[in-house]
Amino acid sequence: MFYWIIYDISNNSKRTKVATKCKNYGLIRVQKSAFVGDLTKNKIEMLGLEIKDLNLDETDCIYMLPSCNNCFKRKEIIGKLDEEKIKPKKYMIIG
Repeated sequence: MFYWIIYDISNNSKRTKVATKCKNYGLIRVQKSAFVGDLTKNKIEMLGLEIKDLNLDETDCIYMLPSCNNCFKRKEIIGKLDEEKIKPKKYMIIG
């Protein structure tokens, strides 16, 4: 299932850690504080646990929004988005 991870985090260090975790799970950055990608239920739960371990501030907020593949296909984008980057892949490049 596709997930949108959207966040508003005041601490630079914690914000960077969340972004790094999103990238490590294969999510693609589509805005400065927004990632999207295809994750299994297990992976999104693991990501959520890792983010909770960062002990975010009371005013910080992270949205982990599911979007079924059919719903995601109906999206409307105004501007440029390289959709090849967000297509599900059968492999992951680590490095």
